[in-house]
Amino acid sequence: MVKQTGRILVIGIGIFSLLVVTLCFVMPYIRAVMPAFSGSSSLTLSASRILRIFIYTFLQAFFSTLVALVMGLVGAYLVSNTRIFGRHFLISLGSIPLCIPPLIIALAYISCFGMNGIYNRFLMNVFALNEAPLQFLYSFFGVVLVQGFYNFPLVMVTVSDRWASLDSSTEDSARILGASRWRVFRTVTLHQLVGSIVSSCIPVFLYCFFSFMIVLLFGSAGGTTLELAVYHAGRSDFNFSNVAVLSLLETASVLFILFLYSRLEKKCEHNYSHSFREKNRKSPVMTIVFYIVLFLFFLMPLFSILISSFYSGAWKKVLGMRGFFNAIKNTLVTAFFTGAICTMSGFIYALFLRMNHGLKRNVFLRTVPLLPMAVSSVTMGIGMTSLVREGSPLVLVLAQSALFWPFAFRQIQSQMSNIPQEVLDSSLLLSRRKTDSIFSVIIPYTKKGIVSAFCFCFAISAGDATLPLVLSIPKFDTLALFTYRLAGSYRFREGSVCAIVLGLLCMGVFALAKFSGKGDADVSGM
Repeated sequence: MVKQTGRILVIGIGIFSLLVVTLCFVMPYIRAVMPAFSGSSSLTLSASRILRIFIYTFLQAFFSTLVALVMGLVGAYLVSNTRIFGRHFLISLGSIPLCIPPLIIALAYISCFGMNGIYNRFLMNVFALNEAPLQFLYSFFGVVLVQGFYNFPLVMVTVSDRWASLDSSTEDSARILGASRWRVFRTVTLHQLVGSIVSSCIPVFLYCFFSFMIVLLFGSAGGTTLELAVYHAGRSDFNFSNVAVLSLLETASVLFILFLYSRLEKKCEHNYSHSFREKNRKSPVMTIVFYIVLFLFFLMPLFSILISSFYSGAWKKVLGMRGFFNAIKNTLVTAFFTGAICTMSGFIYALFLRMNHGLKRNVFLRTVPLLPMAVSSVTMGIGMTSLVREGSPLVLVLAQSALFWPFAFRQIQSQMSNIPQEVLDSSLLLSRRKTDSIFSVIIPYTKKGIVSAFCFCFAISAGDATLPLVLSIPKFDTLALFTYRLAGSYRFREGSVCAIVLGLLCMGVFALAKFSGKGDADVSGM
């Protein structure tokens, strides 16, 4: 009896968590966009200004995705078709955009390409220059470069998995008939890869479209994105009509992109035969060029954080800061509760769809987990503060949970969908109660996905600096926000120390998620 009561209590807590994150998503968003529908609108942005912001946002996301696509395709070709040295190392890079927060990447590029960065200091010393020769970082090109190289491993890993499984007989036949390698790639291979390319590029585009920290640190003076414009309108100008209009435009744009993605994904569903692809091609020039570019624009910036942290006693200074250890404690607490709420909510929603098999194709129910992906963290934070007036750690946990629970849902659902229907039917038939089937069959089958979902949401919460910044919680810093404050005050070396600690924390938890099973994030759904 006690055991059954405990099981009912656990399920009840999960249902309550799902209801809470739903309310914490709907209410702040409605509050944020409500001024757009009020009669007394104080909109100060002209239509032309809004259009310029939207175009800038779209272009920086488009060109960032293009950079990621070019690097990703070259990397995918080398990984799947050649015996490239360091193949497993390249594949492991796919976890970097998922487990290293954008703030750390921003600091990495500042340490490497900044005015006082490693490259500029090297060039100034070698060529006796008085000014830093590399000054492109704080510009549109800098934003595109950083975001493109930050996200290219997602494209590379996704496309290489598909490329390695393609049957090469069609390509070989085309080559025998006289087609050049480029023509074979353009007319045969690319057609077969288009599905995986779309699946990887759409989430990368959305990451860049919603980018906040990188644009905040590197954006040019004459350009701003929708995300940054929403932040300034809500936190600097206190013009909530501007917030409402920009947020609605942002959400409508993302929903339209997700709609196109779903249509393209259906059209790209082909049943190609899978085979083992011989990696016997040699591309020494391409390999050398790829590794040089990879080292200069991706690996060296990451190494530069470590190098920068050992200058001027940065570690000693940071360890002597009282707020540093408080920030670690706050990060661990908020990330734990965010991960727990996201996991419980995602499990209950996945369970609801699995137990009601006929509802899996319901358009509305399938759309629900996509909605948080169409709302920015800045909009959520501004909506939350307009409801509660003052931020708090509890508000931060609820806001993060409302946005991040779909990540947990997708990982748990992927595990739960692997349960054979006959096994589930038998357990329901032989069990006295549905809860017996849940705890004896469903949870054991999905425990790896549950652990993975918790770890992944924990890592996302720990690396999130946007919501803590927007909520402005009095006397409260997370490690990500603490790092941002150091970077914002031009204390980049101390910021590099905090970035290393934050990166190790996120990578450690993410590694635990992968160790628990197939815990890689489903980037195709992000």
